[in-house]
Amino acid sequence: MSLRSMFLGTTAVAGVGLAVLSGGAMAAEVKPGGALDLEITGFARFEAVGGEQDDLTLDPDKARGLDFRNDTEVHVLARGKSEEIGLEYGATIEFEADTNSTFNTDESWIFLRGGWGEVRMGDEDGVADNSVIGAQTIAAGTGGLDGSDAVITAAPVVFLFNTNDATKVRYYTPNFGGFSLGISYTPTLNSVDSGADNGQNIANKGGADAMEAENVVEGGLVYDGELGSVGIQASVVGLYGKLRNGGEADFGDSDWWGVQPGIALDLYGFKLAGNVATQKIGDQEQRFFTAGVAYGYGPVNLSVGYGQTFDTNSDWDEGQGIGDSAYNLVFSADYALAPGLVLAGDVSKFDNDAAGDAGTGDKGWAAVGSVRLAF
Repeated sequence: MSLRSMFLGTTAVAGVGLAVLSGGAMAAEVKPGGALDLEITGFARFEAVGGEQDDLTLDPDKARGLDFRNDTEVHVLARGKSEEIGLEYGATIEFEADTNSTFNTDESWIFLRGGWGEVRMGDEDGVADNSVIGAQTIAAGTGGLDGSDAVITAAPVVFLFNTNDATKVRYYTPNFGGFSLGISYTPTLNSVDSGADNGQNIANKGGADAMEAENVVEGGLVYDGELGSVGIQASVVGLYGKLRNGGEADFGDSDWWGVQPGIALDLYGFKLAGNVATQKIGDQEQRFFTAGVAYGYGPVNLSVGYGQTFDTNSDWDEGQGIGDSAYNLVFSADYALAPGLVLAGDVSKFDNDAAGDAGTGDKGWAAVGSVRLAF
């Protein structure tokens, strides 16, 4: 996740207000075909995966041993600016470009930006995901606890259950003395903790495809600054929503909330980071934390990240099939070989603490090596 986008913000209401105050400056229709500047970016990643992938994912069908795979996206960025009213605007569309991908886009959203902040409208991460700070923030390699899913355990020990990139409106205020506020609103969510089937579809209130949650609000207070010679990034993010239909049935109640404070320090070349979280999804409750340390020297970056569940209730254990002492320890490294070209890798030592018979083991190791090209 990039922290560069944490401090952008705006509101649609403010944007409309600016248009009115401009005395009709926005009256002219903006049509496709050259009105905006276009930029093509993206990435292509090759991964070599190994280790006990069946135990990592609690899926006995997963193979062990060496395997290769790709991860490729092409991003189209459209950007424009009205000097008359000081409004920046545009859109981003992220196309999935792997040969075996069955979905054509990952995220797509429109933005409006001005002195009042920025608003994004579309399929984009919410504030609880976008602004959280923890061990994953400073991780090297493919991202450590939040890197390649070849080293991410089945046990959730990094993020609150959230809206992922489901269709929403997201707003961030401008940066005031290092502080900014963010809020996002997702009116309906087809699947809890997922953005699946939430793009062009209008939510169903019943049936097999009925929405699992509604009126999900995510908020965050973010700080990015310095205290003496120490760089500080900190945030407190939270979420509140209501479970519906299958979501309420799966989790046993309609209440859904969570809160997660975190901090990252840059101190004499070393980076330290961590967070702690508590969440209640229906009747299921979980508490977890992350902690990490990183160091960079020239083109080389190294990090160690650790995430662990330290408390759950019996409803969580039964519903998630994961106990109250699951953890993931990830050693990560990367090397900048040339501009836009990075060699990266992670090794994970994990324990999913599976409740009952998962049909496989629940602890072991996993690893990934990657050649990562950004363009």
